[in-house]
Amino acid sequence: FGECEACRDSFASVGQAILTLFKTIVAGDSWGLIAIPMVQAYPASSIIFIGSHLTVVYGVLNLVVAVVVDTFAEQREKDATMMAKELEDEQEDDEAFLKGLFKKIDQDGSGDVTLDELNEGAKRVNAFRDRLRVMDIDEDDLEQLFYMLDDDHSGTIDPTEFISAISRWRTESKTAARFIKYNVARSMVQNREIKELLSQFVKKFDGASDGVRSYHLSQEHGVSSRGLGNGNL
Repeated sequence: FGECEACRDSFASVGQAILTLFKTIVAGDSWGLIAIPMVQAYPASSIIFIGSHLTVVYGVLNLVVAVVVDTFAEQREKDATMMAKELEDEQEDDEAFLKGLFKKIDQDGSGDVTLDELNEGAKRVNAFRDRLRVMDIDEDDLEQLFYMLDDDHSGTIDPTEFISAISRWRTESKTAARFIKYNVARSMVQNREIKELLSQFVKKFDGASDGVRSYHLSQEHGVSSRGLGNGNL
């Protein structure tokens, strides 16, 4: 170490070496007095000094940042009022955006969107096409989407039906499950309608059968009566 007496004393024992490393790395003490002469005498020792320094600095910094961010994230999750307000603002902005989007899709300006206009809008309006892509809806699904949006089964989609449904689905990526649910619900409705029609048909058939049976019975009774009358003669 030449004339660096502090260097000799600082690394005279294992305990002294640990204390010196702690003072140099953590406390930032003796860099010019010990670390630089040590690196000059043994260049390979720079790996220890610099590596330890970077590990401590960035490790502690990341730990502090993680704790602070975690604390604020927990606090934000607990603040239900703020979250509700943010969601409400996002909802209003999205509904305003969808209102303008509906006007672009409604080519004839009638205030309602037909199936043809919906298909054409998916090709012509870039914002609507991007929205459908985010919702994982392609061209083959547009007809089913149209019937899902047409709540009143009027054959057209009004602004309320369009905005309420599309806005509600903006943050969801469950398009496939939603389509399956819609098809299952529609199948249940159709099955119920078929059941009612069958019940009506069975009732009518039973009524007709009873009439035919009564007719045959009356005919047989008439024949029997005439037969008895002839016998008496």
